[in-house]
Amino acid sequence: MPDLLAHYAVSYLVASRVLKPRYALLVALAGLLPDIDALFRVHRWVTHSLVLTALIASIAAVPLFYAGRSLLKHLALAASLYTLHIVLNVFTAPTPILWPLTSSSYMITLGINGVIGGSSTGFNPYIEIIIEPSSFSTQQILYGPIVSELGIIVAIAITVTLISERLYRRS
Repeated sequence: MPDLLAHYAVSYLVASRVLKPRYALLVALAGLLPDIDALFRVHRWVTHSLVLTALIASIAAVPLFYAGRSLLKHLALAASLYTLHIVLNVFTAPTPILWPLTSSSYMITLGINGVIGGSSTGFNPYIEIIIEPSSFSTQQILYGPIVSELGIIVAIAITVTLISERLYRRS
Protein backbone atom coordinates (compact mmCIF):
# COMPACT_ATOMS: atom_id res chain seq x y z
CA MET A 1 0.00 0.00 0.00
CA PRO A 2 1.18 3.55 -0.42
CA ASP A 3 2.40 4.69 2.95
CA LEU A 4 0.94 7.63 4.85
CA LEU A 5 3.74 9.92 3.67
CA ALA A 6 3.02 9.17 0.00
CA HIS A 7 -0.73 9.64 0.49
CA TYR A 8 -0.16 12.95 2.27
CA ALA A 9 2.43 14.23 -0.22
CA VAL A 10 0.20 13.51 -3.22
CA SER A 11 -2.81 15.06 -1.44
CA TYR A 12 -0.75 18.13 -0.60
CA LEU A 13 0.36 18.50 -4.22
CA VAL A 14 -3.26 18.45 -5.41
CA ALA A 15 -4.50 20.76 -2.64
CA SER A 16 -1.66 23.23 -3.24
CA ARG A 17 -2.88 23.75 -6.81
CA VAL A 18 -6.04 25.44 -5.53
CA LEU A 19 -5.22 26.61 -2.01
CA LYS A 20 -2.48 28.64 -0.36
CA PRO A 21 0.29 26.38 0.98
CA ARG A 22 -0.64 26.70 4.65
CA TYR A 23 -4.28 25.81 3.96
CA ALA A 24 -3.20 22.99 1.66
CA LEU A 25 -1.21 21.52 4.58
CA LEU A 26 -4.44 21.17 6.55
CA VAL A 27 -6.80 20.14 3.76
CA ALA A 28 -4.34 17.48 2.56
CA LEU A 29 -5.16 15.57 5.75
CA ALA A 30 -8.41 14.55 4.02
CA GLY A 31 -6.22 12.27 1.89
CA LEU A 32 -5.36 10.29 5.02
CA LEU A 33 -8.91 9.83 6.31
CA PRO A 34 -9.65 6.47 4.63
CA ASP A 35 -6.98 4.94 6.87
CA ILE A 36 -8.94 5.90 9.99
CA ASP A 37 -10.13 2.30 9.84
CA ALA A 38 -6.71 1.26 11.15
CA LEU A 39 -7.75 2.61 14.56
CA PHE A 40 -10.33 -0.20 14.61
CA ARG A 41 -7.63 -2.69 13.50
CA VAL A 42 -9.44 -3.31 10.21
CA HIS A 43 -7.67 -1.99 7.15
CA ARG A 44 -9.34 -1.56 3.78
CA TRP A 45 -12.72 -1.46 5.45
CA VAL A 46 -15.85 0.48 4.40
CA THR A 47 -13.79 3.67 4.63
CA HIS A 48 -12.23 2.54 1.33
CA SER A 49 -15.53 2.39 -0.57
CA LEU A 50 -16.01 4.77 -3.48
CA VAL A 51 -19.75 4.15 -3.26
CA LEU A 52 -19.95 5.33 0.37
CA THR A 53 -17.59 8.22 -0.38
CA ALA A 54 -19.88 9.47 -3.16
CA LEU A 55 -22.98 8.99 -0.99
CA ILE A 56 -21.57 10.82 2.03
CA ALA A 57 -20.14 13.67 -0.09
CA SER A 58 -23.50 14.06 -1.82
CA ILE A 59 -25.36 14.21 1.48
CA ALA A 60 -22.86 16.73 2.87
CA ALA A 61 -23.17 18.84 -0.29
CA VAL A 62 -26.88 19.56 0.20
CA PRO A 63 -26.60 21.89 3.22
CA LEU A 64 -23.33 23.34 1.91
CA PHE A 65 -25.02 24.22 -1.36
CA TYR A 66 -27.27 26.59 0.56
CA ALA A 67 -24.57 27.74 2.99
CA GLY A 68 -22.14 28.98 0.36
CA ARG A 69 -20.39 28.00 -2.82
CA SER A 70 -16.92 28.33 -1.27
CA LEU A 71 -17.76 25.65 1.29
CA LEU A 72 -18.97 23.42 -1.53
CA LYS A 73 -15.62 23.87 -3.30
CA HIS A 74 -13.79 22.81 -0.13
CA LEU A 75 -16.01 19.74 0.17
CA ALA A 76 -15.30 18.85 -3.46
CA LEU A 77 -11.55 19.17 -2.85
CA ALA A 78 -11.66 17.10 0.35
CA ALA A 79 -13.79 14.42 -1.34
CA SER A 80 -11.36 14.35 -4.26
CA LEU A 81 -8.38 13.86 -1.95
CA TYR A 82 -10.24 11.13 -0.05
CA THR A 83 -11.09 9.43 -3.36
CA LEU A 84 -7.50 9.78 -4.60
CA HIS A 85 -6.34 7.80 -1.57
CA ILE A 86 -8.71 4.95 -2.42
CA VAL A 87 -7.71 4.95 -6.10
CA LEU A 88 -4.00 4.79 -5.20
CA ASN A 89 -4.70 1.84 -2.91
CA VAL A 90 -6.38 -0.11 -5.74
CA PHE A 91 -2.97 -0.35 -7.41
CA THR A 92 -1.28 -1.84 -4.34
CA ALA A 93 -3.72 -4.27 -2.69
CA PRO A 94 -7.32 -5.49 -2.97
CA THR A 95 -9.66 -2.68 -1.93
CA PRO A 96 -13.47 -2.83 -1.40
CA ILE A 97 -14.18 0.11 -3.73
CA LEU A 98 -17.72 -1.00 -4.61
CA TRP A 99 -18.92 -2.01 -1.14
CA PRO A 100 -21.89 -2.35 -0.35
CA LEU A 101 -22.84 -3.07 -3.97
CA THR A 102 -20.50 -6.05 -3.90
CA SER A 103 -18.55 -7.82 -1.17
CA SER A 104 -15.46 -8.12 -3.38
CA SER A 105 -12.21 -6.21 -3.21
CA TYR A 106 -10.38 -5.17 -6.36
CA MET A 107 -6.74 -4.65 -7.27
CA ILE A 108 -5.18 -3.61 -10.57
CA THR A 109 -1.63 -4.36 -11.62
CA LEU A 110 -0.36 -2.92 -14.85
CA GLY A 111 2.84 -1.99 -16.59
CA ILE A 112 5.00 -2.35 -19.64
CA ASN A 113 8.10 -4.50 -19.62
CA GLY A 114 10.81 -3.79 -22.16
CA VAL A 115 12.47 -6.65 -23.98
CA ILE A 116 15.94 -6.31 -25.49
CA GLY A 117 17.70 -9.32 -26.93
CA GLY A 118 20.07 -9.96 -29.82
CA SER A 119 18.76 -7.99 -32.76
CA SER A 120 15.25 -7.32 -31.48
CA THR A 121 13.54 -5.03 -29.04
CA GLY A 122 9.96 -4.90 -27.95
CA PHE A 123 7.43 -4.12 -25.30
CA ASN A 124 5.30 -6.45 -23.25
CA PRO A 125 2.32 -4.58 -21.75
CA TYR A 126 0.28 -6.27 -19.05
CA ILE A 127 -2.80 -5.60 -16.98
CA GLU A 128 -4.32 -7.82 -14.35
CA ILE A 129 -7.48 -7.27 -12.33
CA ILE A 130 -7.53 -9.23 -9.11
CA ILE A 131 -10.88 -9.81 -7.42
CA GLU A 132 -11.17 -11.43 -4.03
CA PRO A 133 -13.68 -11.50 -1.18
CA SER A 134 -13.46 -8.54 1.19
CA SER A 135 -12.50 -9.27 4.75
CA PHE A 136 -13.61 -6.81 7.37
CA SER A 137 -12.45 -8.86 10.34
CA THR A 138 -10.56 -7.24 13.17
CA GLN A 139 -6.86 -8.07 13.22
CA GLN A 140 -4.89 -8.66 16.40
CA ILE A 141 -1.99 -6.75 14.91
CA LEU A 142 -2.31 -4.39 11.98
CA TYR A 143 0.92 -3.86 10.14
CA GLY A 144 1.49 -1.27 7.45
CA PRO A 145 4.00 1.31 6.31
CA ILE A 146 3.92 4.85 7.65
CA VAL A 147 7.00 5.89 5.70
CA SER A 148 8.60 3.78 2.96
CA GLU A 149 11.13 4.24 0.19
CA LEU A 150 8.29 5.05 -2.22
CA GLY A 151 6.85 7.66 0.14
CA ILE A 152 10.23 9.32 0.57
CA ILE A 153 10.82 9.36 -3.21
CA VAL A 154 7.34 10.80 -3.86
CA ALA A 155 7.73 13.41 -1.09
CA ILE A 156 11.16 14.48 -2.39
CA ALA A 157 9.91 14.71 -5.99
CA ILE A 158 6.89 16.77 -4.96
CA THR A 159 8.99 19.03 -2.73
CA VAL A 160 11.51 19.67 -5.52
CA THR A 161 8.65 20.35 -7.94
CA LEU A 162 7.00 22.87 -5.62
CA ILE A 163 10.28 24.62 -4.78
CA SER A 164 11.23 24.79 -8.46
CA GLU A 165 7.81 26.16 -9.30
CA ARG A 166 8.12 28.86 -6.66
CA LEU A 167 11.64 29.83 -7.75
CA TYR A 168 10.54 29.95 -11.38
CA ARG A 169 7.64 32.26 -10.54
CA ARG A 170 9.99 34.68 -8.74
CA SER A 171 12.33 35.06 -11.71
